[in-house]
Amino acid sequence: MRQTPDPEARAAPDEAGPGKGRPLWYGLAAGMIVVAGFSARMASQSDHPAPAPAPIVSDAAHGAAAGAGTLSSTQQFAMIAPDNAPRALQQSGLTPDQQARILAGIRKREYRLVQMPIYDEGGTGGIVTVSSGGITQTVPLTPKPRTVLLPIRISGEVDIAPVSDPGPAGVAPGAITVLGPTPLPVIHRDQMLVLDVIVQ
Repeated sequence: MRQTPDPEARAAPDEAGPGKGRPLWYGLAAGMIVVAGFSARMASQSDHPAPAPAPIVSDAAHGAAAGAGTLSSTQQFAMIAPDNAPRALQQSGLTPDQQARILAGIRKREYRLVQMPIYDEGGTGGIVTVSSGGITQTVPLTPKPRTVLLPIRISGEVDIAPVSDPGPAGVAPGAITVLGPTPLPVIHRDQMLVLDVIVQ
């Protein structure tokens, strides 16, 4: 008859032995892999930064999000030299009072005089108001460009709005900028186009 050994006499496995240490080692290895991957990703992003967002030219959807039907665009127009301003204003169709106000602002360096040829880009026609520096002008849109003189304050904003309901097609103005003929955003009912003007 064999005698069974006493359970207490068996060797107890080492609590810190290979069986217990493996989960800890696996956890450390996984952590190192995650940290290495994150570092590599950050390094690649700093080497290749995200491209700068393109300038925004709002459409009808952007205009609705921005506020009560406001569209925006940034354009560059040519400046008329202060010495040539009186003669240019005489040929502009502005009233003598408006011409005097603009010339006084130019002398005080509150205004710069800019020429903006505007035309009908979309073939829809229509009449718009063009407002800048406290002066509002009514301009019919035709395929042939009509030059509008704009007194631009330092902020350089020009507001363009349809005179009457332009219908479903909207008003599609274009302007001749320093880069050439440029379509502007189509203006629909209850919308206004705000141009941020850069003077060249």
